Amino acid sequence: MEDIAGVRVICRFVEDIEKVIELIRNRRDFDMEIVRERDYITNTKPSGYQSYHIHIKYRVMSTNGVKEIWAEIQIRTLAMNFWATIEHSLKYKYNGNIPEDIQARLRKSATAAFQLDREMSKIRDEITEAQKIILVKNDLVDSITKKISNLYHVAKLEKVNELNREWIDLYQDCNLDQMNEFHEKLKTIAKMYKVEHV
Repeated sequence: MEDIAGVRVICRFVEDIEKVIELIRNRRDFDMEIVRERDYITNTKPSGYQSYHIHIKYRVMSTNGVKEIWAEIQIRTLAMNFWATIEHSLKYKYNGNIPEDIQARLRKSATAAFQLDREMSKIRDEITEAQKIILVKNDLVDSITKKISNLYHVAKLEKVNELNREWIDLYQDCNLDQMNEFHEKLKTIAKMYKVEHV
């Protein structure tokens, strides 16, 4: 038997599957050897089944010495696991002979699960990108505010008040490109006044 033991790793996103695979491949333990890999994500089974399987030999100590146990590691997303669990239980219900119309619906639902995985990855990427922009904007706002504050000590009050009003308008518009331009302008002004830490 090649799957006397098994582990199932459930990932949130499709991209995480490759990370887990690499972690397993990069193990340098003496006790585990990868025998073969089966990619049912790239090569989806006709039923619609998707998962990544890694077959390993795992050395364990027994009273009779070291023994090799075959094991299987399955790596899949939550959506893939949901589909596979339902499909597996239906196979038993129908004694392995699922009617063709239900098989067709299962294939459609597998496609829907795959599309759900892709959509969730896109949403995650968009949120991550938005968070990066927010961090950049926060750093920029902090830097601009400090520069204007430092200029109050060395420049004419009217000039700094004018810059401050310009900054308030830019801040309300939330245009990152214009904020960056204004930041560069403040750097130039600071150099003119030889303001440190601006």
